[in-house]
Amino acid sequence: MISGVFFVLLGETLFLNSLNILIIAGVFFIINTIYFIVMEEPDLQERFGKEYEEYKKNVPRWIPKLKPYTQGQ
Repeated sequence: MISGVFFVLLGETLFLNSLNILIIAGVFFIINTIYFIVMEEPDLQERFGKEYEEYKKNVPRWIPKLKPYTQGQ
């Protein structure tokens, strides 16, 4: 959902040729990245432990890999 909102903002930036919306998109991205690192990831680490550590090693935060992640491989 977050990446969807981000790409909508980028599309609006291009469609409306608006520097202000580009700035909003950048701020949106930075705030969400910080929130995920500071709030979400520690909670997931606490809830799922080693499984989440393995997942984090194999799945990038923002840009997906072409090969899907399969647990235990």
